[in-house]
Amino acid sequence: MVGICSYGAYVPLYRLTREEIGKLMGTKGAGERSVAGADEDALTMAIDAILDCTTGIDRESIDGLLAASCSSPFAEKQMAAVAASALDFGEDILTADIAASLRGGMTALRMAADIVKAGSASKMMVSASDMRLGWPTSPQEANIGDGAAALLVGDSDVIATIEGCYTESSDFTDLWRPATDKFVHSWSDRFTLAEGYQPMMRKAVSNAVKKFGVTPADITKFVYNAPDARAHSGIAGALKFDAKTQVQDPLFNQMGNTGSAFPLMLLVAALEQAKAGDTLLVAGYGDGVDVMLLKVTDQIEKVRNRHGVLGYLQSKRMLPSYLKYLRLRHLFHVEPARFTPVVPGLAQLWRERDSLFKLHASKCNQCGWIDFPIRRVCPKCLSKDDYTQVKLLDQKVTVYSFSADTVAVLPEVTDPPLGRAIIDFEGGARLEIEMTDYGNIEDMKVGQPMEMTFRKLERQGDVAAYGWKCKPVR
Repeated sequence: MVGICSYGAYVPLYRLTREEIGKLMGTKGAGERSVAGADEDALTMAIDAILDCTTGIDRESIDGLLAASCSSPFAEKQMAAVAASALDFGEDILTADIAASLRGGMTALRMAADIVKAGSASKMMVSASDMRLGWPTSPQEANIGDGAAALLVGDSDVIATIEGCYTESSDFTDLWRPATDKFVHSWSDRFTLAEGYQPMMRKAVSNAVKKFGVTPADITKFVYNAPDARAHSGIAGALKFDAKTQVQDPLFNQMGNTGSAFPLMLLVAALEQAKAGDTLLVAGYGDGVDVMLLKVTDQIEKVRNRHGVLGYLQSKRMLPSYLKYLRLRHLFHVEPARFTPVVPGLAQLWRERDSLFKLHASKCNQCGWIDFPIRRVCPKCLSKDDYTQVKLLDQKVTVYSFSADTVAVLPEVTDPPLGRAIIDFEGGARLEIEMTDYGNIEDMKVGQPMEMTFRKLERQGDVAAYGWKCKPVR
């Protein structure tokens, strides 16, 4: 039976209260929204979610990756191909981006299920991630959150079987973003809810339930996205679901509306709390509605060691001001750095992609010395071209030493100083690397556990250069 084999998620470290956003407008707001760091984007968050999803799983066994996003860093380049390369999936896989729709994550999930069901693949990875921008001080800015989800679809060791799928498409325009703009636009809330979201969700879910041959009473959890908390609260009662016991918490007050990732992140949160025998009804709205019926199996207990949505929500750092948020989004300009570290050029990144992109080291076949980056000549025994590549990504990492640079500050660094560390991998490799998400440098310690994270390094002209950094374990 085809279904979900594993789940993962990623919620950025930073949070901004809606009260802080409202200070500029003289308004009040409840809860907080998640905020990606300035060296993060839809691609980096998708990779972190996939890393969470593939805990204990051989990533080379995955046959394809479908990456959904409305905010890909590329207008003409495949985000899924970059992610698959960084995660070392191998080259003989299918990759595709699903773009331009808030239900892109749900659509990608259905496509993955159809691919596995057709026999074209045995394991398909689905990611959905977004870092959308609302106009400064607008309601959209307060409602939007940043985050990512990942689901592994397969036909064995299934934690939730896919019992049915249903889709309705619509060209109704409520939210849109022109190709030449970076901010999300919208019509009036009253019009978009009354003519778009509410009737479309009610109709599609009602038709799906009939097609699946179930009733609202058969559903353990109803999982669905909405533009905001008010719109979300009005759907369950109209469809005869008990809002207190059957509806998945939309987490608006903890992270906000995470775009194409939103329904899948809520599904991950539901799976984190689900038990064998539960029936989940999942609906994703955006240019229509995708609906899916899932049945949880006893395999769910084998994937409890993920961070998931709920785990990441417990780890956070509050932004002190709205101005700090504007700086993270590069909407507020500050004095440029006096000196900037040298960032590898695109040609060098390509030549050394096994080391810099896939995080491979070389292990000498003669003396066993492990070196990073990969070297043709062993620095210990001087043997030449006699080595085996070793994967470092899944190894435990600790700090050997660290430093703080208060002069060379890259634009993406949240706060000076710029932190760098020499880290040791449990397998024996040692390397110097940039740190991120470390907060106060004075809180760092020698021997502190770290984990690897894929982030933006700097721009090479109009192309962002990506690579690995380390961060404190969350």
